[in-house]
Amino acid sequence: MFHNIDTHCPCLQGCYKLVQIQMEHKFRLARVQYFTIRTLIRFSLILVVSTFVIFIAPLCLQQVVVDEIDSDIVLKATTSMIDMDILNNKNHNAKFEGYIVSRDKIRFNNTKSTLATLDINCHQYAPHEYDSNEVVNAVKKYVLCNEMVKAMLEDPANIQRHSQMMYLQKCMSNRMAFFDLLHDFVDDNNIKNDSWRLFFEDDADIHPKLKRSEMKYAIQKGMELAANDGIIFLGICRPLDCEGEVALGNLNITAARCTGICAHALAFTKWKARIILSYIDELLKPGNSHRGDNFDAMIMEYSKEHKIWALGLELHSPNPNFEEHQGLFFQNREKFRSFMNEGLNQ
Repeated sequence: MFHNIDTHCPCLQGCYKLVQIQMEHKFRLARVQYFTIRTLIRFSLILVVSTFVIFIAPLCLQQVVVDEIDSDIVLKATTSMIDMDILNNKNHNAKFEGYIVSRDKIRFNNTKSTLATLDINCHQYAPHEYDSNEVVNAVKKYVLCNEMVKAMLEDPANIQRHSQMMYLQKCMSNRMAFFDLLHDFVDDNNIKNDSWRLFFEDDADIHPKLKRSEMKYAIQKGMELAANDGIIFLGICRPLDCEGEVALGNLNITAARCTGICAHALAFTKWKARIILSYIDELLKPGNSHRGDNFDAMIMEYSKEHKIWALGLELHSPNPNFEEHQGLFFQNREKFRSFMNEGLNQ
């Protein structure tokens, strides 16, 4: 703007210098303001980034960890609910009393150690040998009172008489053992009427699909469910005509009242044990057509009239040859053979 000014005039030269100085001063001031603002902006950005790194980022990382934990909890929600239910249950530390019918030390100790993981305090009850005087005399007495069995054993054309008698003696030994155990239970004045007691044969095993905490939970829930019935199939063979299916607490398994057989895992209350003994006494009166073989056959007869709660019907035996065995406990026939049919064809 000063290109056309006559610079030879002293007055104009002075004005020019003054204007030039003012312009340079404003320019320097503008530059200072610019750099000051730029520095402030940079400082603000550094402050924001530092605040994020120091305060915000750890919170975000913590939330990520929490989310991962939450996801894991969701995957394990059922088990967590089960464990909390057990912890909140006033009886979760109580030991169940269990009795194992067995003459074999190895089989008994194996079953005992397995059941101990469920806080079941196990006792051994050794049945009479099937060829003992006690059993032989009991079978003779039974045969005299049962015309059908007597006729079968006295038939000269029956070439299986020896095997049938041996089988009957084995069944009688088993039956006598359970009778003795139930009588001991009923006669124990230190036990309350609503107390539960568990009974096992020595090939009973825990179903592998269930954790120990889930098994304890299932047994406790089953006892609550069957409180008014007083009897439970912890394991059942060939369940029939099941009804009233319900979910067993928080587990993905059910329970139902069924007709069935098997005595490898049963639970009774004291008051129910008394009823069962009375029922069997009536069942075995002279003239009754029931063969009176094994104890589990007696229980099946009872279940035809009064269906029994069976727990864990979705759980089939892991042995494909015994898939009709269902429940929380199965008979481990791969590990231990059945004595009942052994030697019958000799």
